Amino acid sequence: MPTRYKPYKVLNSKKTNNFIILCDHASYNIPKKYNKLGLSNNDLKKHIGWDIGALKVAKKISKNINSTLIHSGYSRLLVDCNRSLKSKGAFLKKSEDIKIPGNINISQKEKILRSKRYYFPYHNQIQKFINQSLKSNVVPSLVAIHSFTPVYLGKPRKWDIGILQRSDQRLSSLFIKEIKKNKNITLGINQPYKLDLAGDFTIPFFSESYGLPNVLIEIRQDLLLKDRSINFWSNFITKILMRNCKNETLKYCLKSSNRITKYYRERNKL
Repeated sequence: MPTRYKPYKVLNSKKTNNFIILCDHASYNIPKKYNKLGLSNNDLKKHIGWDIGALKVAKKISKNINSTLIHSGYSRLLVDCNRSLKSKGAFLKKSEDIKIPGNINISQKEKILRSKRYYFPYHNQIQKFINQSLKSNVVPSLVAIHSFTPVYLGKPRKWDIGILQRSDQRLSSLFIKEIKKNKNITLGINQPYKLDLAGDFTIPFFSESYGLPNVLIEIRQDLLLKDRSINFWSNFITKILMRNCKNETLKYCLKSSNRITKYYRERNKL
């Protein structure tokens, strides 16, 4: 495993269409000095360490629609870029039935160090590209790509794809409408998770702070193990985005939420 990575990577940085693709849990990489947080390679490559297949899907969508992709560079076990820093999920001590030795006695100083090196740089890039888009008079829609384990704590999950949404449902409702047309796909709305402030960061913070259209997409991981299925889901999502790239409802910002901004700023002070 390579020893040096950036805390984020940006693809298609000069594209100016109205979609920004995000992938919070793109990698299972851990800096060498952390000794894999005491885990085996096998454990790191499980769903606890990253969103299996999500980055491959995100890259293909980005290429298909010629849109900017911003993704994280390190494992969610180092610090979870889709959690506020004070949440229980930011520095996990246990994921499902696997203990994370390197996080069990983590100090406040170490939390601050990880947040500066691996957390804020990723978020700063998202904010940078949102601001650039708005400056160009293009309202960006945020599309976050995630994946979920088919069995969690022994309980099977039946959904093929989940569409997660909060109050601004302009983009997510378009996805739900299109997916429902395909009777072979089992859709979960706010499944297998709810999109909420306690359990999420990227989409609630950036979309609601700016009033941007948004959707968080979850795909079941056993459907992302082969190139053929990765191509299917990438193309499926691409078609929905392309059909709606000029949708009038996505061309304006809703009123920004000062409450959301204040909530997360407080939750990100270590």
